[in-house]
Amino acid sequence: MNAQTMINQVRRQLVETTAAFWSDSELLTLINEAERDFHNKVRVLESRAVMSTIAGRADYPLPSNWLSARAIFFNNPNSSTPTIDAWYRLRPTNLEKQAQEQPGFLSDETNTRGKPRRYWLWDRSLFLDPVPDIDGDSNVYMFFKSKPIPLVSAVYELNTDDSLSDAIESYVLWKAWKKEKEYDLAAEAKQNYDNGVREGRRWAKKESGDQKYKLDIESGLAFGSIGGLSFPPL
Repeated sequence: MNAQTMINQVRRQLVETTAAFWSDSELLTLINEAERDFHNKVRVLESRAVMSTIAGRADYPLPSNWLSARAIFFNNPNSSTPTIDAWYRLRPTNLEKQAQEQPGFLSDETNTRGKPRRYWLWDRSLFLDPVPDIDGDSNVYMFFKSKPIPLVSAVYELNTDDSLSDAIESYVLWKAWKKEKEYDLAAEAKQNYDNGVREGRRWAKKESGDQKYKLDIESGLAFGSIGGLSFPPL
């Protein structure tokens, strides 16, 4: 669904098929506002990005559409087989733990550099620990929840899946009715939007349904690996 289709749907509800009290640009602004609010609460948009480490550099800017981390991986091929990838997952930490466990983390000592095992976030930056000892080549892979792309024109498609677009419509109607001081209608539209947020959270949980087995094990090693060999754990 593109933004113009959403605007048309909203106008039918407002009984104003031709722009008058509500301009198309105003409704487009409300659609963008709705998507920002919805995806900040539901966090259903997903994205990926890669970056390369720089020897001696601990912090790296996050992608501009970053909302929250889902999983971050580091590639550390064996020196004897450098063309064969060897990805492992970085463990999350935070500034408080880093300060407690690594009190000298602000100093770059060459002898403490190594292959990153943990990451933490601060000021829209990704920090790696230990500080990388190599110049990498797309050796960090990030899976993350992302922000919606602003719609600069009504011809652009919504970021929101069509099955969840009713929530966006309800948000726009809530703000539009509020502008016209139709407070009962605005309250009803807000309730519909809140219901849409709850439905979106349920949708996000059920999106990945192919998970027969779930293992709540936190480890830096692949489950079932011994001496570099793997076997089916179940």
